[in-house]
Amino acid sequence: MILTGRQRLVLVIALAAIAWLAGLSHSEATPAQQTLTILHTSEHHGQALPIERRGEPRVAGMAGRATLINSIKKESEAVLLVDSGDLLIGTPLSSFFRGEPDIKAMNLMGYQAMAAGNHEFDFGLDHARRLKQLAQFPMLCSNLTSQLADLPCQPSTIISTGGLSIGLISLLGHKNFPDTFNRQVAKIVEFHDPIETARSLAQKLKTSQGVDLLVAITHQETDEDLLLLAQVPEIDVIVGGHTEGFDGLRTAAAPAPIEELANPGPLFVKTHRLGRTLGRLDLVISKQAGTGRAQVVRARARNLPVTESIPPDPAVHALLEDYAKQLESRTGEVIGRSLVALEGENNRIRTSETNLGNLLADLLRAEFGTEVALVNSGQIRDSIPAGPVDVRRLLRVLPFDSSTVTFSLTGEQMVLALENSASRLPGAMAGRFLQVSGLSVRYDLSAPAGSRVREVSVSGRPLEAQRRYSVATDAFLADGGDGYTMFTAAHDRVERQVPLRDLLLAALQTKPLKASVDGRIQFIERAGPSDSRAEPRAESHEQQPLAPTPHPVPMPGH
Repeated sequence: MILTGRQRLVLVIALAAIAWLAGLSHSEATPAQQTLTILHTSEHHGQALPIERRGEPRVAGMAGRATLINSIKKESEAVLLVDSGDLLIGTPLSSFFRGEPDIKAMNLMGYQAMAAGNHEFDFGLDHARRLKQLAQFPMLCSNLTSQLADLPCQPSTIISTGGLSIGLISLLGHKNFPDTFNRQVAKIVEFHDPIETARSLAQKLKTSQGVDLLVAITHQETDEDLLLLAQVPEIDVIVGGHTEGFDGLRTAAAPAPIEELANPGPLFVKTHRLGRTLGRLDLVISKQAGTGRAQVVRARARNLPVTESIPPDPAVHALLEDYAKQLESRTGEVIGRSLVALEGENNRIRTSETNLGNLLADLLRAEFGTEVALVNSGQIRDSIPAGPVDVRRLLRVLPFDSSTVTFSLTGEQMVLALENSASRLPGAMAGRFLQVSGLSVRYDLSAPAGSRVREVSVSGRPLEAQRRYSVATDAFLADGGDGYTMFTAAHDRVERQVPLRDLLLAALQTKPLKASVDGRIQFIERAGPSDSRAEPRAESHEQQPLAPTPHPVPMPGH
């Protein structure tokens, strides 16, 4: 049969409609099924306002995020909105108001739960309790307990939405506690194994309380999440945090991320940091006849960029603008100037010597007259451009209130500390990497972690293993944070009660800042078979390698 042009057009339209309906049946719920959309954010770190970098479009910001959330709520049958923790620290707004505007904005957006990350405790339990009182949603910490204090977080909660009962728990990883915690809080909090905690709560929530789905909002590293995924199959969804996110979803059977999957089993998602994206996980859920047991039959995960093209939500925008104006009026005062750009970006200061690291370590050593000063790069959160410096910039660079401490260490303990400093290089930009004053060190990163220190000198003289050296550092490190457990065995400890930020403030008010890189931290590589020369590693390309030493000083333990 020969079709006319009109008949062919009708046939094409009909076939297209059939194909569209067939595709829809694979992603939309049938009458016996229902959908759930999980929206999630990660590693907020005070980024309530958009991120602004010269020459780049603005991204992130809670007002734009709110617009996205409201749009999705209008189109979705059921929505769950959660955050994986670390609301605090990272911006002047956060340092000054300590999370108050962020929590209020989350209230306006309708968050239903958040995990307690390690930074929620940075200002102590009393402040964390104040955040809990402000929040119109629960803060969760399933594997933390205390017999000495009431914690501002709870083990679990149950959310009902769209006819579904969803159990929520929150888990902190082994690599988080106690290294990254406020040292005083770590002393009164008990940490429990996240996998054992998850199994226990899964039994309680799914069997005793009959929830349809179990969602774990975690604050741990990706490898810990994947282990949880494999060992606790009762968890339907893991919403991760603490480290950089990824696009798509992961499963125990196929850990490489994929955007969409039928019958995925337990799955794991993690959106990007600082509110750059809003994580969206769409689930099609079927309840088995007779048992009422829910099963995820299809899942699709995407990270939605929060860009400047998204109009800000009026209510959230007004709230944050009010706080921004308060901050401007109270912190815009110029307190000094810098003659040079001082480098504090993560990818530099956590992997090599920088002029800002040298400046801060030198200020600390000079203040207390010690032989050595050690500053963990994790507390330095921004650079200082050349020119005027105001209070806002000061808060961005050093947002933490942790005070300084002096003590004495043996040369052997000093080497252990320096080994810890370089233990995660070159693969990770770890905050434990030390900026130093009064000593110089040469590392060989081709050697195994724990055996990388090749030479150390203090005031130009080789380090002596049994001699005691006076040291100034931060209380967080002095209490064993970031893996510096050797500091807990130090002698002659004195609490100085002065934050490093106050020393920088005093320096700014005294004279213009100036600092340079002088080679106090060096990296070498072992000579290859075709090249006998030692070359500096890429992590420290600003420096030249130290001249070879005819008789290297033997390091303790090597």
